[in-house]
Amino acid sequence: MSPYGPARRSTVRKVLWAALLVYLLLTATPLAWYFGSPLFESSDARKSDVIVLMSSGQIDPNWLTPDAAQRTLGALQLFRENYAPAIISSGSQHGGGLAQAELQAAWLERAGVPATAVVVENRSGRTYESAVEVKRIMAQYGWKSAVVVTSQMDVPRVRGVFRKLGVEASYLPVPEFRRPYGFDYFRSGQAMVYHATYEYAGLVYYKLRGWI
Repeated sequence: MSPYGPARRSTVRKVLWAALLVYLLLTATPLAWYFGSPLFESSDARKSDVIVLMSSGQIDPNWLTPDAAQRTLGALQLFRENYAPAIISSGSQHGGGLAQAELQAAWLERAGVPATAVVVENRSGRTYESAVEVKRIMAQYGWKSAVVVTSQMDVPRVRGVFRKLGVEASYLPVPEFRRPYGFDYFRSGQAMVYHATYEYAGLVYYKLRGWI
């Protein structure tokens, strides 16, 4: 005999259907855009002493994820437009078999950036650690200002960390998602809601840790 009565089972079904409806509304409609859009910031990139390229994902030893490739292209663009004479490629996860900072640097060098203009920071594995290491390298080289390249929804958290550490920084937000149109939004909506949820949770966690 079931330990749950008909009323209890009915309530559970209603809750599950409601959760499914909310999930579909967020991931399969333009609501995903409005859920993530409070995190969006416009570029305020300024001429600086150094460009800081925050790492993202890596597919295999030779290929970055699309997000990481976009960030690397953003750093390359800033370098070619003379925003700064050097680039710090920051953040690797060697424990997970990843070397994002090194691979980003290799891609930059293949695109024509002199190896002498790229500093690889591979001691950090998370955003806060990257900022700490970047500050250390900037002090070592006598750099006072940075223009930071990261994904658009990451900027509020990254900005908060660098501000807390007293690093003078401006930002180039790299967009990951286009504005929605029509009703076919499921694939990008899922990714956008996931990233936005991660960033909202990250802001709370970083605040609790005193990192922002």
